[in-house]
Amino acid sequence: MFLLCLGLMELAPACTVSSNPTFQNASSDTVVTQFPVHHDTKYFEFHLQRDSPQNAQTISLSDNFVEIVKHQFFNSERGYPIRVFISEDEGSFIQFMHHDLGIQDPADFGIYVFSRKVLATYEQSGLGTFTHETMHPLVEENLLHRPAWAMEGIPSFFEKFYGYRSSSGLVLYWGFQNPWRIRSLGPDLTKLDLAKIVSENGAPEQNESKLRMAAVFLWDQGKLRRFLRLVAANDRVGYPTFFEAAMGMPMEKILTIWHSYLQNIDQNRPEILSLPVSTVLRNEAEFQEFVRVHRISTYQIKQVD
Repeated sequence: MFLLCLGLMELAPACTVSSNPTFQNASSDTVVTQFPVHHDTKYFEFHLQRDSPQNAQTISLSDNFVEIVKHQFFNSERGYPIRVFISEDEGSFIQFMHHDLGIQDPADFGIYVFSRKVLATYEQSGLGTFTHETMHPLVEENLLHRPAWAMEGIPSFFEKFYGYRSSSGLVLYWGFQNPWRIRSLGPDLTKLDLAKIVSENGAPEQNESKLRMAAVFLWDQGKLRRFLRLVAANDRVGYPTFFEAAMGMPMEKILTIWHSYLQNIDQNRPEILSLPVSTVLRNEAEFQEFVRVHRISTYQIKQVD
């Protein structure tokens, strides 16, 4: 039950704010009083309302997660320290957003405020909320030429994972669909317009579930890491978009693969909707039992550069 509580992020989307909110209604002393527990790590400054097993789990994940992103996906040397404010419960989180950050309509589970380098959430929001929001400063600060769709598409990819701790560090498995996002797409799933979703012209797609689908598709084709590294190098290798550059083919050819991909997801809805929340187990033995019980495939598609 404890592990299930850690992953409730799958129930609702997270959010970012790129305007210029500040701690407008409270002094720094007030904020310190609200979050009296302080833990610094290599990449984060944690401000907590209390010590708890959930917060300990998040802190344990934090630097390890960043190192995995840096070594397996893209060079992310900028954007630190990230200040994290974790409220005890949802009510305290909403009050902090309204009263201290002046944000009247925050996300249900977590938010990242670019101008303040502040990640705010609450204990039961889950590990997926934390990793999603952590990716925002990494994308913002290190992928300077990212297309608009990637601002949410890439962080949302990292919200779903399973893994365990080993003597050599954290082991995470990626590429899973997020049940609540598949559910939210409903019958429109098989009709998603990839060209529109990843377009680099005009108004960007706002639906995070559609954006995430494009990112997971890149992963499933073994091209997500290539996409990230092409963006970092600002190199479309002659294609109109980074997406086509990563795939190594024009959009009209990609669409044939895309439609088959969506059909396959649709056919496997029952299995996808039964996936558990993002979870990190204490050791490999517990992890193997977890994936056996939940029938989770740990096959990882090799990503090309």
